[in-house]
Amino acid sequence: MGTATTAGRHPLLTSHGRAALPFRRRVGAAFAVVAGLHLVGLGLLSLGVLAGGAGAVTVGLAAVAYLRGLVHSFDFDHISMIDNSTRKFVAEGRSPASVGLAFSLGHSTVVVLTGVLVIAGAGFVRTALDESSRAARVLGVIGVSVSGLYLVLVAVANLATFCQAWRLRRALRRDPGMHVPPQALTPRGPAAVVMTAPLRRVRHPWHVYVVGFLFSLGFDTSSQIGVLVLTAGAALAGAPVVALLCLPVLFTAAMTLGDTANGLMMVRMYSAAQEDPARKITYNLVITGVGILSGLLVGALAAATLLSEQLGVTGGVVGALTALDTEHAGYVLAGFFAVVFVVSGVVWKRSRA
Repeated sequence: MGTATTAGRHPLLTSHGRAALPFRRRVGAAFAVVAGLHLVGLGLLSLGVLAGGAGAVTVGLAAVAYLRGLVHSFDFDHISMIDNSTRKFVAEGRSPASVGLAFSLGHSTVVVLTGVLVIAGAGFVRTALDESSRAARVLGVIGVSVSGLYLVLVAVANLATFCQAWRLRRALRRDPGMHVPPQALTPRGPAAVVMTAPLRRVRHPWHVYVVGFLFSLGFDTSSQIGVLVLTAGAALAGAPVVALLCLPVLFTAAMTLGDTANGLMMVRMYSAAQEDPARKITYNLVITGVGILSGLLVGALAAATLLSEQLGVTGGVVGALTALDTEHAGYVLAGFFAVVFVVSGVVWKRSRA
């Protein structure tokens, strides 16, 4: 069959099968998942409204949950995580359509599971949501450690691409007419091998799902949705319990929409840099360099958080990092990338005219 793999499975069910599909089809599949989450969330919301009484409260809380999910997708760590992961894949000659979706689904899995367990009345979940509990502290250490370490490693791997681009820029200055092959930005040499080795096994978007899942164990997101679920439970005493699930599902739907769109924007940006590396070398250095800096900054913030909360270190560089306000940094970073891409596109079109 034309749509089946040699093993008889649908191509969307295997990593290699998905990678072999046309990019547009993979994009369509990613947005189909996002659309499916929206339909499920709206369906659960409809159950709550049709149950009577507090329908307006249900809709209000659902709107708050959806908005929080959308806002959360623009967190600095989300933008940096998806940006740096996408850069890594593109540098390896891949065109991933679902890095943002995979990370968001991993992040959201903990959110939905937390919502289900809170609605079911699981006491240990309420304890884990309490920031002063030992469980919350342990899970927080895991979440912050995974996110910080992964981002530092992927930033270092992308640094190999940046160094290759810098060498190419110097060579073009010496010889502007030199031939530059399409694979000129692929990291080479012993140093590149060392820098990219730790994440060599991270080769498919679903690997980023695992990172997203571990990333969310700190309950920074789940605590928000947990409060919403508890509030809904108190306000909608007569509503079907299953209807309360619309809150974490709609939160997830909004977050996957934002993260998927961000991931696809970064694929387009980094792929554009690969199309004509000689003409777009400065553009490549700028977006890759800013992405690396953002990843290293998030990693440094994670390390500072651990030192501050676990060891009581509060002065010097640690104190300065923990005092940084990154609430709007994600919007600034996403906006910066968008502006650079648009301005570069205008310049490229004029240069061809």
